[in-house]
Amino acid sequence: MKHSFKQRLSLSVASVLAGLVVGATASRAATAGDVSVGDMLAQTVYLPIRNPQAAEAAAQALQTPGPNYHKFLSVQQFVSQYAPSDAQIAEVEAALVQLGYTIDYVFPNHLAIEVLSSAGTAEAATGVTLHRVTLNGHSGMVPDRAPTLPRSLRGLVRGIGGLNTFSHPHSQRAVAAVGQGVVGQGTTRRALGSATLTGGTPGDYLPADFEKFYHVDPIYALGVNGRGTTVGIVTLANFKPSDAYLFWKGIGLDVSQTRITVVDVDGGTTIAPSDALGEGETDLDVEESGAIAPGASERVYIAPNNTNANFIDGFEAAASDNIADTVSSSWGQPELEFFTDLASPTSSQTFMLDAFHDAFLEMALQGQTVFIASGDSGSFDTVEGCPAYGTPSAKNPVCNAPYAVDHPSSDPLVTAAGGTTLPFSFSLTGGVLLSVAQQQAWGWDYISSEAAAQGHAADFPVSSVFSTGDGGGVSSYFGKPYYQNGVNGITLTKPGQTLTQDNGQGPVLQYVLPANFAGRNSPDLSANADPESGYQYIEEGGVVDFYGGTSFVAPQLNGVNALFVQGLGGRTGQLNPILYSLGSLISTDIKAGDNWGYQAAGGYENAVGNGVLDATRLAIGLAAVKLIH
Repeated sequence: MKHSFKQRLSLSVASVLAGLVVGATASRAATAGDVSVGDMLAQTVYLPIRNPQAAEAAAQALQTPGPNYHKFLSVQQFVSQYAPSDAQIAEVEAALVQLGYTIDYVFPNHLAIEVLSSAGTAEAATGVTLHRVTLNGHSGMVPDRAPTLPRSLRGLVRGIGGLNTFSHPHSQRAVAAVGQGVVGQGTTRRALGSATLTGGTPGDYLPADFEKFYHVDPIYALGVNGRGTTVGIVTLANFKPSDAYLFWKGIGLDVSQTRITVVDVDGGTTIAPSDALGEGETDLDVEESGAIAPGASERVYIAPNNTNANFIDGFEAAASDNIADTVSSSWGQPELEFFTDLASPTSSQTFMLDAFHDAFLEMALQGQTVFIASGDSGSFDTVEGCPAYGTPSAKNPVCNAPYAVDHPSSDPLVTAAGGTTLPFSFSLTGGVLLSVAQQQAWGWDYISSEAAAQGHAADFPVSSVFSTGDGGGVSSYFGKPYYQNGVNGITLTKPGQTLTQDNGQGPVLQYVLPANFAGRNSPDLSANADPESGYQYIEEGGVVDFYGGTSFVAPQLNGVNALFVQGLGGRTGQLNPILYSLGSLISTDIKAGDNWGYQAAGGYENAVGNGVLDATRLAIGLAAVKLIH
């Protein structure tokens, strides 16, 4: 089933914009005006929530036992109480039209207006010049400075997204596992006719293994399977629903053959001819969440990954629909990229962080739980956008690696899904015995250290694995949320952290991160994510194994939460307050491993959060809180 979120010609506009991005070949030294003034751009204007302090307080009250506990709002109630009014929307529209924009679509939640304009109109309105750049093999369009709002829009909107096609979210799937080289192991993708979904061993785990490891089975024994709930996936790549149905059939599930609804956002996107654009990410998100909640419907919000506006528009759509009870996404980008874009260092996008937060605040008020993968770059998340190793050049710069976190998992209104490594032992073809004795925080430094201890340091140098692991640390933007107050193990941002970029002429300072900032700590809750102890899934009709990443954990938690929604008879809303208030009573502590920068030592820590999921204990905790409200 396919559903167009908007009746409009967005697909053709998205195609034009995609052509802009793919065709960009100039270096950062491109001359002014290299984006034609006549090029048509799809943009989104973001409006702020009214009475944000009251909205935040209301969201907290919804999760606090008392008279307002779980009295969630409808979209109409949210708009009435906290969104810009019809008159304010009309005022913004009139100002945009006067500036030369064409109004394309107003989201029902009144937090975003999609517009079309020529590049020349956008440049004149925001005071920028648009350039095309190529860095590290990635091309796109960037403004030469931070956009400014025209006088007629100041105080009415947060900002305008869509002027940056270089800075993109990425899939939170880890690189190929070293375990692919285990003696006797086949290739990583095999036709389903010649290989089966086996499960039961590291690298070949299936949802049934997850359900056993993290105590989901007792919930199924009560007859709960997610029936009557809707699981939402926000993603930036299209997929073939037939892969999901094939996966579920392959693991023995009898599911509705019409359970998937695809919602095109910003025109959606076509299915990529390969996984280069992230098709496999959407495959595994849908397959994992749908396998764990086999009775649930699935609503997949697919936006293109063309501009810095598309990802947030996916959440605006999910919030405006308010159909999905629980939502996950396994895409993200370094939070630091919103402070400084390496392709145009003066181009700040911090207003986007606030726009994301507004959408998440609406979802919290509506009771929609949100799970976001915390990232696969350990505690040094900027390596996703700029590598820490290599020979620097103008088109392939190298950066240092400051302590940094991924967004949107750094937002305090979402549950950041972290990653661990499950026990395994492999004899690799190179002669290295790779072994993990107990479930531990996921960081691939154990691979290089074990190889070095066995005389194979050159085969597995630090540079080849840095800094793959569970994303975690302290936000440099969002302050510490109330639910983390008084929690042992909550940390401040590290002192002395800077971002430098070397384009072959030596390191140049790009940004100084705040020192000792009391920011939001992540992740919140973890489960197996290491490809070495990873999973199988189906992509393009074939079995893929030895795959991992926090990409798996977010949809798995999403599916588990659908079970909670059915079992408890209603939406659960934000889970973080109960995760922190009950701590080890509802999760399993992890006391080994690290994510490169932080060590798991018991209690809360940035390597693994509050520990790993215990679904049954968490369900009991949620039921107990509901009883006493």
